[in-house]
Amino acid sequence: MSQRVRVMIVDDDPSLRKYLTLMLKEMQYDLAGAAASQQEAEEMALELKPDVIIMDVVMETRRAGIDAAAKIAEHVNIPLIFLTTDVEEETLSQALATEPFGYLIKPIQADNLRAAIEISLLRFREEISLRVYQEALEEANHLFKGIFTTMQNGYYRVSPDEKVILANPAFVDMLGYSPDTNLTGKTIEELHYVDPALRKKMIDRVHDEKSVQHFESEWTRSDGVPISVLENIQSYKDDTGTLQYLEGTVQDVTQLHILEQQLQLSQKMEVIGIMASRIAHELNNKLTTILGYADLCAIKLPKDHEVYKYIQNIQSYSKHSAGVIQQLLKFSRKPENQKPVAFDIAEFFFERREIVEAICTRSISVLTQIELEKNMAYADVKQFEQAFINLVINARDAMPDGGSLTFKLTNETHAPNARISKIAPQGEYINVSISDTGAGISAANLRKIFEPFFTTKKEGVGTGLGLSIVKGIIEGNKGFISVDSTPDIGTTFSILLPVAEF
Repeated sequence: MSQRVRVMIVDDDPSLRKYLTLMLKEMQYDLAGAAASQQEAEEMALELKPDVIIMDVVMETRRAGIDAAAKIAEHVNIPLIFLTTDVEEETLSQALATEPFGYLIKPIQADNLRAAIEISLLRFREEISLRVYQEALEEANHLFKGIFTTMQNGYYRVSPDEKVILANPAFVDMLGYSPDTNLTGKTIEELHYVDPALRKKMIDRVHDEKSVQHFESEWTRSDGVPISVLENIQSYKDDTGTLQYLEGTVQDVTQLHILEQQLQLSQKMEVIGIMASRIAHELNNKLTTILGYADLCAIKLPKDHEVYKYIQNIQSYSKHSAGVIQQLLKFSRKPENQKPVAFDIAEFFFERREIVEAICTRSISVLTQIELEKNMAYADVKQFEQAFINLVINARDAMPDGGSLTFKLTNETHAPNARISKIAPQGEYINVSISDTGAGISAANLRKIFEPFFTTKKEGVGTGLGLSIVKGIIEGNKGFISVDSTPDIGTTFSILLPVAEF
């Protein structure tokens, strides 16, 4: 059996209160209480919390019921029906301002009273349902906006003709636009970030399969920087099968690819290092014997002997080979006994200015640009000096006809998940760039520049281990090194060293 409706009566006329009580009982409603004044009505409503209140507008004052209704509404939400014999426009306007659920003119008839109560209850339930629905909708909207704006992966929605309907901040950032850029209404083709043929291939698959997962492609940001992405996309159709829109999520996997390449190179170099160590030790023993016998022959033979010059060649080539073997041994060993310290990188460059000028020819001009706010680097100074001198010598050799060598020191901060950070994790660094105006390096050779035994120099000149050792030194000191080069324009090596923390 359902619970009966509890009705509260508010009227200063005792006979009307009694009449209404009898009518309510006859209609199978329960009387929650009966009040005769504004104050009594307010107190009783808050205490009893009835299902419906029937309130006379005019009691001790012309607007006592109106004021009571307003006061009650501040604390509880109860459907209210006004009673009055006053049909003045001003009074009606004041009463309606309290948003009653019904309005009855005296004298009251039973059918009108029942209709007013039932309609009030129905309206009240509908309003409650609507309010719950609106709150749920607002919560869902809030949740969507939170996910939409904070998710790390890009999200977009486009119409069937490929016009952007929605694009979250991560998607906008991924394409290289400023956060306040609005992409709505722009077509995918207009944004120029993806190869049209590749995009069509993916969309065709979506039309056939309804969704496509982990579709990998290369995009180009608005600033020209290429990125690799993984895309998931699906189509939404209405009940008639008509396509409404396409939506997708995008993950920038550029850094993941870079890390994979670095891991592969690291594993490759580790294997080569082990092989180089074993070969070097074996050759070193044999070479020591050869050089020993050559020295003995040189001692016993007079210098004018026709064989003496051949002995000298054996000695010369043996010593050169010994140098190569020492490079092999140095390459095969991981940096040991590192003594990283905080040192002033600007002072380091100032103190080695004369050494750099001595290494370079007079036809090479040397320029140093220091733009540092934090100048204390953290690394093993001797090891860093070895790597630095090696890069200076490489730059000199790249400019046999002269040119310019520029050192530039700047601070660089890599924020968490920053898209510009392609080689270094979060942290503060000093960027040491070493730029020459030499012959440059082709794109094909640039990919192999740090591989052991790779060299662009003529046969017999260099071992191809210098840059591999440089890379090992820098990374051993928790730094990073990268290279950019354009043929016939020049090459720039960029070294990131951690800023010393105090």
